[in-house]
Amino acid sequence: MAKSIEAEVKRLMATGMTEAEARETAEYDLAVENGESTEFDLTEEQKKVAKKYTGTGTKKRTEYQFTKRERKPNETKRHIMSLVRVLFEGLELKGECKGVNLSNIERTLDFEMDDKHYTLTLTEHRPPKTPKA
Repeated sequence: MAKSIEAEVKRLMATGMTEAEARETAEYDLAVENGESTEFDLTEEQKKVAKKYTGTGTKKRTEYQFTKRERKPNETKRHIMSLVRVLFEGLELKGECKGVNLSNIERTLDFEMDDKHYTLTLTEHRPPKTPKA
């Protein structure tokens, strides 16, 4: 140990410290590394205050309620899709298409024609925004 302190004193003296300052610094560093108490340690009261101001605190976690919103039935879209389904069922009776299936009553109609699978999707667009005056 004494050898390591002497090596540290030499290294610190090369930085411009006096031998007394270098020896004091090296001994303090060794004490800190070994976990010994020093004159600069905080008192119990100071440790409590330091803990209070250095802690980040705990934030209550937000618990989300993932519930699917119930949409109002869109009667216009339902009516349009029923008309389209009747049209394709007529085509199915003629043999021009097969497997007509209304997979979403307000949105999609699936069918097969010429051994290929198709889906018709009905989209209702939002009204255009009117510029504010």
